[in-house]
Amino acid sequence: VFSEHTPVLMGTAASTTSGYCENDCDLAGEWVPTRHDEWKNRNLGTPHKVRAWMPNTKMTYRDDGKGQGWVGDVYVHVTVTTLAPGQYEAQARIKALLWSAGDGNLTILNDGTLQVRYPSNGILEFWRRKDGRALEVLDRANEEASAARQHELAEGSDRQMRSIKLVFRRVDAMGIAWHWGLSVGESVYEIGGSMAVIGPRGVVHASTPLISPGKAALMGTQLEQFDGYVELDGMSTHLTDDEIENFSRGWVRRHPIYSVAGPNCQTFAEDLFVFLTGENLDFPKFADLSHGPEASADAYWLNPSKKPGI
Repeated sequence: VFSEHTPVLMGTAASTTSGYCENDCDLAGEWVPTRHDEWKNRNLGTPHKVRAWMPNTKMTYRDDGKGQGWVGDVYVHVTVTTLAPGQYEAQARIKALLWSAGDGNLTILNDGTLQVRYPSNGILEFWRRKDGRALEVLDRANEEASAARQHELAEGSDRQMRSIKLVFRRVDAMGIAWHWGLSVGESVYEIGGSMAVIGPRGVVHASTPLISPGKAALMGTQLEQFDGYVELDGMSTHLTDDEIENFSRGWVRRHPIYSVAGPNCQTFAEDLFVFLTGENLDFPKFADLSHGPEASADAYWLNPSKKPGI
């Protein structure tokens, strides 16, 4: 089952504090399949690589960010939000099948290919811009983002660069599921309870008022509440807690319903990381059916008793 997109510009893509860009979004245009035999999908139905080879498979995006099209035998609607130049989050739906997925991660690769992932469904796709201008459009977006960042740094001379850690906590006794958060400087952000973002000052935004009154929700998230972390070397941001909270409120509004497979805490951690750095996290999510940061040789354990296999 699968994809098409509706891009919206936000965050580092233009200005870290801007809302959405509804015009000239950088996915606007026609996209056709490439790397057909690498397409994957865990859902039942037509094999995804077969859909990639079908002649009608094509996605079209307008300047206002609305996109739609056929992916083989299914017609898909996707809403895409730009997190950084060439980096997007997405929600997809197929009305006829009552199917949807809200954990999309889209990336324009170095050769201009658009890589589309929905870990919750095991979806992997590759698209190329029909007019061949993907890198040209991306270069322009990068120049605009760089100019916006330089302006912000000049306006806010007291801004400090803040290091970033991916923090994690063991969820089950077997060590299969792991909760993720993101540490930015001395602040930590995570999804808690229902779809609610919790930060150093407590609940930032929630999709429901029914939030469990835990320590993090009441007192704010702290690093010592996690079992370990991975220091993301070379990754830092000048964004403030106010700007991160602004992003978080928008993220919850776009992802009001929590799903174990995604969108979940891991989806939020990666989307926030992309927003801050313009890069994807290097670690697989729970829905990717692979080990994450807890298996990294660079993991630092605050609670060694929670290590996998212990």
